[in-house]
Amino acid sequence: MLVSIIADGMAMWLMPKSSIMTEKLARRGMRVHAEYETDVLQQVSVGEMMDRDLPAISSDMSVGELAERIAHRDPAVSKHEGLLILDTNGNLEGIITRSDISRAFEKDSDGKMSVLDAGTRDVVVTHPEELLHDAAAKMPRCNIGRLPVVERTSAARYGWCIFARGQDRHSGPWI
Repeated sequence: MLVSIIADGMAMWLMPKSSIMTEKLARRGMRVHAEYETDVLQQVSVGEMMDRDLPAISSDMSVGELAERIAHRDPAVSKHEGLLILDTNGNLEGIITRSDISRAFEKDSDGKMSVLDAGTRDVVVTHPEELLHDAAAKMPRCNIGRLPVVERTSAARYGWCIFARGQDRHSGPWI
């Protein structure tokens, strides 16, 4: 009995992150939690799951124009809670949400403010090769609800990855 306890202790010391039950899975590249189930978010990259249908608007658009398009249920802007703001070259300049639009109308009731001034310019992004687990962990840490995907080599738009708690079609509870 004592020998088996010592052998178990030695195995735990030599393989602290896996057990006999999970070692074969670990050798195949799957990370297994202590609950003995694989974490799917640590197996899939952002690039595999991102939405390539970008909800984007031009940076020279006014808040009034955007609100009018939303009011007329323009499918390009009305089905998302947040929109990417792109410059003329397609580079990401910011994000605007519906709450940003409401705050902009409180400051400027005519709606002449640009979407770039009303939205957020300091955008937290993720990259296609990052794991979904890392992207999902970044969101509560940075207190954000939307996460654009951009290539590391340029600021050009690449994709859109949403884990928001809002009413977007890709949303749900925090992943």
